[in-house]
Amino acid sequence: MDYLTVALILIGLGALLLVAEILVPTGGVLVVGALLFFALGVGTILYYGSTLEGVVAIAGLAVGLPAAGFAATAAWRRMSLDTALDDPVGQQPAPGAETTGLKGRTGKTVSPLRPSGSVEFDGKRVDAMTEGMMLDAGVWVRCVEVRRGQVIVRRMEEPADVADIDPTGTGAPPAEPKAAPPPSERPRAAEPKAPRDDFDDFDIGLDKT
Repeated sequence: MDYLTVALILIGLGALLLVAEILVPTGGVLVVGALLFFALGVGTILYYGSTLEGVVAIAGLAVGLPAAGFAATAAWRRMSLDTALDDPVGQQPAPGAETTGLKGRTGKTVSPLRPSGSVEFDGKRVDAMTEGMMLDAGVWVRCVEVRRGQVIVRRMEEPADVADIDPTGTGAPPAEPKAAPPPSERPRAAEPKAPRDDFDDFDIGLDKT
């Protein structure tokens, strides 16, 4: 095996280490190894060959390595972009999209709000904050505003019956109409009295005389 073959093998190993560094970043460890292989390859050519061959090897490395690195970097970026487009996680809506419909809804604090914490709306936990009040866990609150994706809540008075709370914030359901009482239980109207005539008193007086 002549010196040119050994030099080419050393330079090829250095190129492989550079590609590995691009695919699996190691913090520059593989880059140092690649530079050592390049130096050994060029040193082999300079030691066993002529000066012209050494200059050609150095010039080839100076031109070929940046071009190869640029091509490898572009390919890696293209692969990363394709993976991001195919990833369903990247197609999920922004966090603010699921909080825009919470305004006016009723929830319950699952952690103390000092003044920010977690509030549960319809079984989903959402990061929220008060208007400056400090609230304990287990307090009923209502979302009064969604500001730049931040849910603003306000404490609401807890009713006597927790079931009366409407989580949608549209108000309590209308009361059912009461059934009319049966005819036997209805109050009877007072019978009208006959109008009194003054002539009746006059007749009674004449009879007494």
